[in-house]
Amino acid sequence: MNHRPHLALIAAIGGLGAVLAGCGTRSDVSLTGNTPAQYSHVWITVQSVWFNASGTAGPDDGGWDKHDLSTPATVDLVAENGGNLGSIVTALRVRAGTYSQVRLIPVDATAPLASSAQSAGAIYNFEADYVDSTGTTVQLPLELMNPDKGIGIPTSLKVPIGNVTAGLNGTGTGTTTGGLPFGSTSGTSANPFGTTTTGTTSPLTSTAIGSTTSSAPNNSFAAALDGTVNLVPFTFANKSYGILWSAHATAAYDLSIAGGISGQLSLTNITTATSGLPNIRVSAETLSADGSRHVVASSTAVLSDGSFLLYPLATNSSTNFPLTYDVVIHGPDIATIIVKGVQVPRPSNSSNSTTTSSTTTLTTPNTTLSSPSLTTTTTTPTTNSNVNAVSIGTLTPRASAASPAPTNYTANISTAPGAPLPAGAVVNFYQTLNTKNEVPYVIESSPIDPFNQVLSADQALSLGTVDSGTWSTNGAVTIVSAAPKEGTGSYLVAASSPGFSDGTLGTKVSPPKSGTALVVVPALALESGASAGSLAAAVVAATPGKYDQGQLLLSHDGALVAAAALDAVLAQGTGGIVTVPGLPSGTPDAVYYATVRAWKSTDPANVQRQWYPQVIDLRTSTSGTIALTVN
Repeated sequence: MNHRPHLALIAAIGGLGAVLAGCGTRSDVSLTGNTPAQYSHVWITVQSVWFNASGTAGPDDGGWDKHDLSTPATVDLVAENGGNLGSIVTALRVRAGTYSQVRLIPVDATAPLASSAQSAGAIYNFEADYVDSTGTTVQLPLELMNPDKGIGIPTSLKVPIGNVTAGLNGTGTGTTTGGLPFGSTSGTSANPFGTTTTGTTSPLTSTAIGSTTSSAPNNSFAAALDGTVNLVPFTFANKSYGILWSAHATAAYDLSIAGGISGQLSLTNITTATSGLPNIRVSAETLSADGSRHVVASSTAVLSDGSFLLYPLATNSSTNFPLTYDVVIHGPDIATIIVKGVQVPRPSNSSNSTTTSSTTTLTTPNTTLSSPSLTTTTTTPTTNSNVNAVSIGTLTPRASAASPAPTNYTANISTAPGAPLPAGAVVNFYQTLNTKNEVPYVIESSPIDPFNQVLSADQALSLGTVDSGTWSTNGAVTIVSAAPKEGTGSYLVAASSPGFSDGTLGTKVSPPKSGTALVVVPALALESGASAGSLAAAVVAATPGKYDQGQLLLSHDGALVAAAALDAVLAQGTGGIVTVPGLPSGTPDAVYYATVRAWKSTDPANVQRQWYPQVIDLRTSTSGTIALTVN
């Protein structure tokens, strides 16, 4: 589905409302990351930050409060694992009001290298580095879709009215569309492929109001980017390899009222990935809107010392009723651990303070594969003294099987004939605790290769049983080891994708006798309220014969929604019509933009990317057209 699974949670940290007139308190914007263990760096470079009161506003709609950074900022999402925050900009003068969407405008990998990226050690503005099986570090550009339209992130952020005599000389220059009373200028901008876009903006100049400074603390906002599902490896032309950035499963938080969950794992005899990090992840999960399954609210890597911090997490608007998350600790070589009912209260007095508490230690009896030893606490400080976090204590994960037996098996997907998954689909592997009234938990997730309809790498799945217990504010937790309802080593498999309902939970994968298990993933239906739309793209090559293969990508808010092959129309030289069926239409989110990848079959490594400024608006229509000249 168009997974904004935590919008109800995000909304809990601030009500919706109209944007107020007046100057807001200065605001700091940061990024926090979450990346798979094989990545050593994931560089993200941002040049602008936009805010809008509408959660469904497209980049060409009105109401945007736009802030161009004085210089682009680069953040390494790997370094920001574990609740760390990488600053994008400080002291933005955002207009006072409540915002339901933040949009980050990135610097594409093909653009000249920003000084911040160069200083960080990157060779591209958007880049993914990973360590392959031979120990060699591979550096690849991250391919973006319509970077000029940005990455839309749902949120609920309140910017209070600030000191109107405060100076506006912080980093970043604000511009707002929609006829605000600050004067206006017109301008023309060019994209990297020679086409131009003309528009009118209303600048808020940095010298317009006063020169004194405010003593009020800055607002602090952080956007969380989930590389587990946003980093999409793919192959094309049968041998070339790339990584696409498909920006779903993101959210932004007001840090003054955010919380966290911390913990410590004993990593004795735990194998680390080639990047040096343990191949273990921790997720905070909540019930889906329909109650049929759990969905991931936040996920993080376990650091080299075994610590982890899930931060930021949404908290309730009332300190008396903390939000509750179930914590899932998982990896292909350990028995999954699920700690239920972890309460994350809102910080006292809406501050980022922490409280201390006593610690209780509980060790369960040893078995052949010993259950975890668990230290539990109530609210306790973390290594970051500015984070309000509760702790689930210290756990010792057990191996998923006794040595020398295999600890995991691998699985991949196939699709039913005539029923491909949407190009932006993520495949989730679920297990269910074998007690009354339980619904499945997400254990592993992997995006599909959008051009080949499989997982780009086989998914490793633990063969172990599941350890589970319920967290308590008094520190008492009892851990029980048992097979999941699906059977030891077995998982339910279902997909999700922007604009579509989550897949049905009737398909199971189990350990094969040999090799990799293959499972047919059920097709996805459009989300409730959506209709099946289509796009007719008239494709013409500016230079006939320059390319004979290509792909059309359609994106929404930076997330891949659909893809179609362009080989036939490019190869014939004269171009033609490419139809993309089954697009979600008739909903507020049915706004798409087009990107083309094109190459010559004799030179697949030389891929040319081109994106187009024209909006494909299917909010009130089930059909759309676009003319695409491939340069």
